Amino acid sequence: MMVTGVDFVFRPQPTIYLLWALGDEETRRVIEAAHERAIERVLEWIEDEVAVIRYGKDGIYRVRPPGGLVAARFRHYEARSGRPLLHDHPLLSVKGQRLDGKWGSIHTLALHENTVAASAPYNEIVAAEVCEALGLATEPRTVAPGRRPVMEIAGVRH
Repeated sequence: MMVTGVDFVFRPQPTIYLLWALGDEETRRVIEAAHERAIERVLEWIEDEVAVIRYGKDGIYRVRPPGGLVAARFRHYEARSGRPLLHDHPLLSVKGQRLDGKWGSIHTLALHENTVAASAPYNEIVAAEVCEALGLATEPRTVAPGRRPVMEIAGVRH
């Protein structure tokens, strides 16, 4: 199967998207701005630290795409069920331009291996910015026994 792009999905933690769905215009604006900045920073991290173009016999040479990645981003405001859910789908192309001007293939396994790693800084950035702007705090919530707790907005029921 030929892969032409990798779809990442960024959505705030449940308590944050509940505040977004039920909040006033100022709350929604703050959350959307934090969401936007977090996505930008994570995509920059992917470009700078994760994405590599493989070339040469069996892809033995690897370079960072000097001009960055080619991406299209789609914002959605609802889940498939019709419930409010702020989330974005950045679709990253698997082609990147090398220093010599030729186009090569982005190592898709590296992108796939870092999808979970990309969610952690996204969640941290959104939570920190929303809490600072709205005067809120976070608290840990255990999702599954033995797993690291996730940070949610204190006082907002999941």
